[in-house]
Amino acid sequence: RTMPRAAAKGKGKAAKGSGKRKQAAAVKQAAAVEEQPEAAEEVEETVEMGSDVEEEEDQVDDGDVSDSGAAAGEEEEEDGWSDFEEVADEEGTGTSLHPKVAKLQATARQKRSPKWTNRQRTLVFSSRGISFRVRHLLQDLRGLLPHSKKEVKMDRKDKLGEIIPEICEMRNCNNCIYLEMRKKQDVYMWVSKMPMGPSVKFLVQNLHTMDELKLTGNCLKGSRPLVHFSDDFDATPEYRLMKELLFQSFATPNQHPKSKPFIDHIMSFFVLDNRIWVRNYQITWKGRGKEAKDEETSLTEIGPRFVLQPIRIFEGTFGGPTLYLNPDYVSPNLHRSQLKAAASTKYKYKVLHAADRARHQAGIPEVTDEIETVFKDADRIVQEHLAKKQGELKAQAQDQDVDEGDSDSEEDEE
Repeated sequence: RTMPRAAAKGKGKAAKGSGKRKQAAAVKQAAAVEEQPEAAEEVEETVEMGSDVEEEEDQVDDGDVSDSGAAAGEEEEEDGWSDFEEVADEEGTGTSLHPKVAKLQATARQKRSPKWTNRQRTLVFSSRGISFRVRHLLQDLRGLLPHSKKEVKMDRKDKLGEIIPEICEMRNCNNCIYLEMRKKQDVYMWVSKMPMGPSVKFLVQNLHTMDELKLTGNCLKGSRPLVHFSDDFDATPEYRLMKELLFQSFATPNQHPKSKPFIDHIMSFFVLDNRIWVRNYQITWKGRGKEAKDEETSLTEIGPRFVLQPIRIFEGTFGGPTLYLNPDYVSPNLHRSQLKAAASTKYKYKVLHAADRARHQAGIPEVTDEIETVFKDADRIVQEHLAKKQGELKAQAQDQDVDEGDSDSEEDEE
């Protein structure tokens, strides 16, 4: 009685092992069909021959066939590797393929021709010595750009035009956004196209990050944004070039693997006062009300917000011949030196102004007012009048005393 059970158990293990071997052989068959269609039939025959040999090796005594066969059938059904079915591939060859093999072929065929055709990748990193605000801006940009890639901070002494193109080539990126900081207060942004250029250098002003603003807007991380440019970008050639560079760097490609299939925010670029103002807004849809009106949309700012002042456009990557130079640009160092010069001459201007004021007052003729002379000696007149009154009162008091003394002496004599 114990022999059939043991034989059935051994048969089940053998069937399970044969199922794994069939699975590996089927994967090899799918790879062979993809790479060499002519050798697909040979691989298939090899798989069938291998399965026949494995079945002959796994046979047991005649008395154990019923129990062992049932156990083997259960194991094969659990593994999902039952007998091959006739599955016609898309090419219509009508070859005998397992359903999983056909699925693997479809997946490989989809990888060969994906929907993600716009292979734009942006490298976002910075130099050493940046402040906390620039570091937060870097994190915000990486969160808004799902097609971005990271890189360690670069030394400020390195040559940008030689090292960054090599890094982008290794990271398989064709756009680059590079932030650098000078004197721990001046922030510059490079936007470059790899590997041949052009590149634009901006001065970042009025920088505010998401954590700093605490705005009410919000969006899904990794969602594809709408990129909006004002009409002023089409006015001049230099702004058209900046528009194209910013669009290729900030716009997330369609069907990117890391992007989400939602559109819930919009990145806006405006030109005002010879500067580019960057804002990020959430798109809020309001559904139709009871009156069946059209859907309404509203914008709520998310952040970050900053202003880019163009400095120079180069033909190459991070250097090369100058294509455009902003005539209205004033470097921060020159601006600070002008402020210091104005503060240093403040005392000089004060002394000159005091001398001018004294000279002006000396030249003004003295004007006498008749009304002022009326009350000029008022205090003196009042004092004299009071003194006169006091003298009269004293004289009257003395006369009264004299009269009283004479009357007393007369009475005494009497």
